Amino acid sequence: MEKMRWIDRQIPPNDKVKALAHQLSGQSAFPLPLANILVQRGFDTFEKVKAFLRPEKERLYNSWDLKDMDRAIVCIIKAIEQEKKILIYGDYDVDGTTSVALLKLFLKDWGIEADYYIPDRYKEGYGLSLQGIKYAEEEGFSLVIVLDCGTKAVDLVAKGKAAGLDFIIVDHHQPGDELPDCEAMINPLQNGCDYPCQVLSACGLTLKLVQALNEIFTQVFPDQAPWPDYDPFAQYCDLVTLSIACDIVPIVDENRIIAAYGLEKIRSAPLPGIAALMALSPNERCWTISDLVFFLGPRINSAGRLRSGQAAVRLLLGNPKEKEAFALALHGYNEERRKLDKEITNEALALIRTDPNRNERKSTVLYQAHWHKGVIGIVASRLIESYHRPTVLLTRSEGKWVGSARSIPGFDLYQSLFACRHHLLQFGGHKYAAGMTLREADLEPFAQAFEKEVASKISPTQLTPELEISHRLNFHEITNKFVALLKLLAPFGPGNDEMVFLADGVEVINVRVLKDEHVKLSVRQSGVAFEAIGFNLARRWEEVGSLKINLAYQVKTHTWRGKTGIQLQIKDFKTA
Repeated sequence: MEKMRWIDRQIPPNDKVKALAHQLSGQSAFPLPLANILVQRGFDTFEKVKAFLRPEKERLYNSWDLKDMDRAIVCIIKAIEQEKKILIYGDYDVDGTTSVALLKLFLKDWGIEADYYIPDRYKEGYGLSLQGIKYAEEEGFSLVIVLDCGTKAVDLVAKGKAAGLDFIIVDHHQPGDELPDCEAMINPLQNGCDYPCQVLSACGLTLKLVQALNEIFTQVFPDQAPWPDYDPFAQYCDLVTLSIACDIVPIVDENRIIAAYGLEKIRSAPLPGIAALMALSPNERCWTISDLVFFLGPRINSAGRLRSGQAAVRLLLGNPKEKEAFALALHGYNEERRKLDKEITNEALALIRTDPNRNERKSTVLYQAHWHKGVIGIVASRLIESYHRPTVLLTRSEGKWVGSARSIPGFDLYQSLFACRHHLLQFGGHKYAAGMTLREADLEPFAQAFEKEVASKISPTQLTPELEISHRLNFHEITNKFVALLKLLAPFGPGNDEMVFLADGVEVINVRVLKDEHVKLSVRQSGVAFEAIGFNLARRWEEVGSLKINLAYQVKTHTWRGKTGIQLQIKDFKTA
C-alpha cells in the first residue's frame, strides 16, 4: 500500500453546526463531530437530517415516471395474454444475475412462465450477443426482456427484430448517439427521461418494472395474485441491495432507501439462495454493504468469471433441492478465483519490481499469455493499491490480446484509451474501467502510447492516493452512544462514504502482525484504550514502527464469541 495524502474535510465550528446539534439533541447532547459531518454532506437542516436518517419506502418515486414504462407494461401484458414465450436475458455479473432472478421470481409468483439466458463471458462477451438472439429464435421466443445491457446493441436488436423478436431493454449504462429500435427502453439516462433518480442499478430498474407490473397484474389477473397485499419490494429488496452494493452505484436517494430495507431483510429473512451463501461465512457478520461487496458479491461473480453465470441465477432462484449445492459450487469457484488472483497479482508485482523505469512511469501496462481472462480486471485493481497508477492488464485469447483497465480517482481512463485507439481493434468502458482487444504487433506500441498519453494528462497529486479525514476525534469521544448514532448514518458506500477519523499523538501499547499481512495494535489516548486492526498494513507498519502515531481510523463494532465491542479499523498511520 502506498503512502497516502490526508485531506482534512472537517469544517470549522460554526453556528449552523451548533444549531443542528442542538436541534438533534434529546435528553443528552448530540455529538458535535457528527453534526459537523452531516453539515459537510449537505444535511444542514433538521428536515434534511430526518429524511436522511429515516429512509422510508413511501418516498420512493413512481415507477410510471420512467420513460417507456407504459410501453413496456403493454408489451408484456400482450405477450402474456397471447401466450407468447418470454425470454429474460441478463448480464453475467451480480447486477445482471440479480436482475434476472428478480424478474423470473416475480413472474413465477404470478404463475407466469419465463425462461432466462446468461451469455458466456468467453464465447459471447458482454451484453446482448448474436448467439443469444439465435437461441431465442430457435427456441420460439417472441419477447426478449434484456436486463443490465442492450442500450448500445443497435445492430443486434435490428437482427433480432428481423427474425421476429420483440425487445424490452432495462439498463443503466450510458446511451450512445443511436438507441436500439426496441418496443421499450427503460433507462433513466436516455434523452427525454426526467426520472428523478438517475443512479439506480439495473436490478433497481427491474424492481421498478415489477412494481408497475404488479399494479397492472392486480387489476388484470386478480385471481392469480400470490397472496393478499403482495408487495414485490418487500419480497425482493434484498436482491436489489445486493446489486446496489456490488455494482458500486451511489448509495443516495432511492438507492439509500432500498439498501436500508434490503439490509434489514438480509439480516432477518433473506431469500433462500442468499441465505445458503451467507451460511458459508466462517465469521459472524453484521451483513453491511461491505460484507455484500467482499463476501457475497465475489462468490456470485465467480460463476461468470470461471464457469457460467447460469449457476449464479440458479442459486438466487433458491430451489430448495439445489440451493445448498449451488452455494457450495460458487464458494468453490471463488476459492479457485482467489488462487488465480493471488498468483497473477504476485507475478504482476514481480514484473513491476524488476522494471528499472517503474518510478518514472505514470501508468502500468503488463501482459502475459497465460493469465486468466476472468481475473485480470480484479488484479488491475489490486495493482493500483500498491502502485497508484492507471493500469492495464492483458492476456492472450483466441489469437488476440484482450485486456482490462482500471483507473485512479479523478483520471479519465476512457479518454486516454480513445487517444490510443489506432492501436486497438476495439475498446469500451467508462472513466474508471474499460476493456480492449488488440493485435500482437500492437502490444508494445500501445503500452508506449498509453504511457505517453497518461503522462501528458495526469497531475502529480493524482499519483498519490488520498484519504479524506471527516473529523478529528479523540478516543474519549468514542462512547457507546456515539457508535449507536454513527450507525444511523449507514448504509455506507459511494456517495455516503464511511467516516474516517483522525486521532493525534496516539500511544502504541502492543503490536501483533497477523499472517504477515495485517497488523493489530493496542492503542491509547487520553487514558482511553482500544484494539485497532489494520488489514494489509503490515508493510506500512514496518515503515512507521513508532510508539507514538497519528492514527487515521474508522469506528467499528466487532463480535467475538458472542461478545460485541468497539474496535478501530486502521486506514493509515504516521509518526506523531
